[in-house]
Order: sequence, then C-alpha cells, then structure tokens
Amino acid sequence: MSRKHGGHAEAHADERWVISYADLVTLLLGFFILLYATADANAAKFIKLSSGLAQAFNVPVKEGSASGQLLDGGSGLVPSGPQGKIEMDLSSIRNLVQQESLAAGVSGKILVSRDDDRITIRLADNLVFASASADIRDDAKPLLKIVADALKDNKNEIRVEGHTDSIPVVTDRYPSNWELSSARATAVLRYLTEQLGVDSRRVSAAGYGPNRPISNNITPEGRALNRRADVVILYPQAQIGGRATLPEPGATPQPVTSGNGAGQ
Repeated sequence: MSRKHGGHAEAHADERWVISYADLVTLLLGFFILLYATADANAAKFIKLSSGLAQAFNVPVKEGSASGQLLDGGSGLVPSGPQGKIEMDLSSIRNLVQQESLAAGVSGKILVSRDDDRITIRLADNLVFASASADIRDDAKPLLKIVADALKDNKNEIRVEGHTDSIPVVTDRYPSNWELSSARATAVLRYLTEQLGVDSRRVSAAGYGPNRPISNNITPEGRALNRRADVVILYPQAQIGGRATLPEPGATPQPVTSGNGAGQ
C-alpha cells in the first residue's frame, strides 16, 4: 500500500509543469490582447483619447486656497474668476484645434496661445493671403473653418487683427500697410461671420500695419512671421465699456509658422 501511494505522488510531481505552462499561456494571451488593442493606427482617435485623459488627470490645482471651484469629473481645484475661465477655454480650444487640424491634414498650421486677458488663434498670413493681397486663398478656408468651430461655443468678444511686415506697399488698391492690414482683418472677419456662422455682433476688425511685430524685419524669415492674421478672444481685463484695450508692447505670443520671404 505504501509503495502504491508513493508511486502516485511521483506521477503528480511529474505533471506540476502544467501549472507553470498554464500561467505562461495566460500571460501571453493577455499580452497579445494588449498589442491588438493598441494596434489601431487611427491617429485622430488617439489624439481624442489623449486629450480626454489629459483633462481627466492633469487638472491644475490651486494650492493654499479654498477659493477655487471644483471641476466636474475631476478631483482638483482651478482658480475661480477670469483666469480659471481662460485656462478652461484655452484647453478646450487647443484640443479642438488639434483634433480638427489632424483630421483635415493641416496639423501645426494654427497656433493657440494666451496672455492674461486674451486667447490668440494665429494664422501666418502667407497661409491665408498672397503677397500684397487681402484675398483669402482657397487652401486657407479649411483653416478658417477650424477657427470658426473653436469660436462658436465661446461668448466673448472677438477681434480679428491684421499685420504686415515693415516693407512699404504702394498700390492703387492699398496705398500703405495700414490699408492692407485692415483689409486682411476685414476679409477674415467677413469670411468667419458670413460664410462660417460666427456671430457678427461679437466680432470687430483692426489693422495694425507693421507696428506690432513679433520678430525682426531684417531677415525674410522674420518678416514672414510678422505677416499674419490673429483672431483674438478678449476677456474682461481687456475690455473697458465694451471696447477692447490695446495689449502692452511685446505681449504678443510667439508664432510657430513661417513662410517665404516675399514682402507684406
């Protein structure tokens, strides 16, 4: 009897490898399921997921104060008042611009930035206008559609700003850079309101000529950065009696796009 019992124990000892093998197979199955789940090359879905996770987990926290407001779906506090509103709007606009730019194949051509009292959506005007022209290019219209989508859910006042480089322009239609920059701002304003449905009661246009450069006008690259169209969302600090005040010199954020070296 004792020998039979010992033989039975030896038979089970020989089969213990099955447990380790089953564990290995289970781990491999989980690994390949994970690979399959992450193999989708849909970049737009990836960006959307990334943005959602960023909003869920990267909530800015206001330390040392209980005067913030709790975000829905989050666990942190953001500053109350205008600064908290700008931060929330900035995140929302950036995510929308990033997603729609990627889907439209124009990623990286729109810059979204902020100052204390405004959010700026910037288009280098060599993407929107030909040199010395205020006629909107056909291939710029998808960019303006993205800008309009970013503006529609925001109720603040909007100012469309036209800028040129420092090279003088003299034509029958545009006697100076003042007229050219103003015409460019008005062209973008009219397209946003008349073609893309932005509320015209919220929008104004301003032409600054060459007087608000964001780079030097010595090199072709610097002049290309200065030729631009900015769509500016204004917040209460920038408004007095319903009209926007001028930003401080040098407060304009740096763009990331550049164009050719043609003047204006």
